[in-house]
Amino acid sequence: MTDLVERYLASVERRLPETTAKDIVAELREALGAKVDARAAALGRALSADETAAIIKDYGHPVVVASRYASHDYVIGPDYYPWFWHVQRIAVGFAVAISFGVVAIRALGSEEPVTAMFRGVGGALQAALIAFGVVTALFIAAERQKLDMTWAQRWNPKDLPREYIRKPRSLFESAVAVFFDIVFILFWTSLLKFPNELPLREGASVAVTLSPAWAAVYWPVLALAMMAAAGHLHDMVRPAWNRFRSGLSIAGYAGGLGVVWVLFQSRPFVDVQPQPGTSPEELERALQLVDGVFLVVLGFGALIWTITLGVEVYRQIRATRMSEPCAPLTV
Repeated sequence: MTDLVERYLASVERRLPETTAKDIVAELREALGAKVDARAAALGRALSADETAAIIKDYGHPVVVASRYASHDYVIGPDYYPWFWHVQRIAVGFAVAISFGVVAIRALGSEEPVTAMFRGVGGALQAALIAFGVVTALFIAAERQKLDMTWAQRWNPKDLPREYIRKPRSLFESAVAVFFDIVFILFWTSLLKFPNELPLREGASVAVTLSPAWAAVYWPVLALAMMAAAGHLHDMVRPAWNRFRSGLSIAGYAGGLGVVWVLFQSRPFVDVQPQPGTSPEELERALQLVDGVFLVVLGFGALIWTITLGVEVYRQIRATRMSEPCAPLTV
């Protein structure tokens, strides 16, 4: 099965009811396969990407094809409804992404970053609601004015994302990730403080801080955190897998592994300062405990990053292989 066909089918499947999606996609795959095979047999050779794209385009945009299999009580008419949610996602995604960018800038320059951050979250929600309302109003107006929809025919199957490689990330998932990215960046730049006192027993505690080992990776960690935030903002606009986003992930995972390697050469990971009433023995046990927790967390994180790095490299290879010319489809 060619890359173009798989991208098309995956894009249709994402918009279908889950209970019937597999059966519908199987029918579409069989129909497309027959069309491609017939055309290839007539030409006596494998089809080019442009020829395959022309066959796919005759079936219609994935948004329109998926809408044919869904039953809706339309507030917006059937000529426009297939595009309604498609445009909504783009508009709301842009609104939230821009709002979170403004949140980050304001929080970094504010004397009360936490307050600025939570106000920004409310502002992002408000921006999303405004975008939703504006798009809805535009679609209602377009239907009443019978706006020409010929622009919807100007799509190219070769521009479809590779949704068969990875399920697109939801807008909520990406927004939550951006929120925690901002929290971490504020913490890492010391604009956001968290309690660091660890109680040992009644009347004894220690203050936990990062050891000097982290000074060597301060800027790399900040750069990786900002790269992660940029990647999650990108996901809000383009949720499906693509080579650029995959490359960003690969760079991030590789950079994270490099940071962990540097830290492992400079243990301990933390310093502990005794509070009044804490004995030297308790101080030593606290250091071993907290440092051991960091060791496990960083080691587990390195393992996860190694696996996900390999997965992304495999996805890049798979996308390359699927993009190569191939023989006629077989069903």
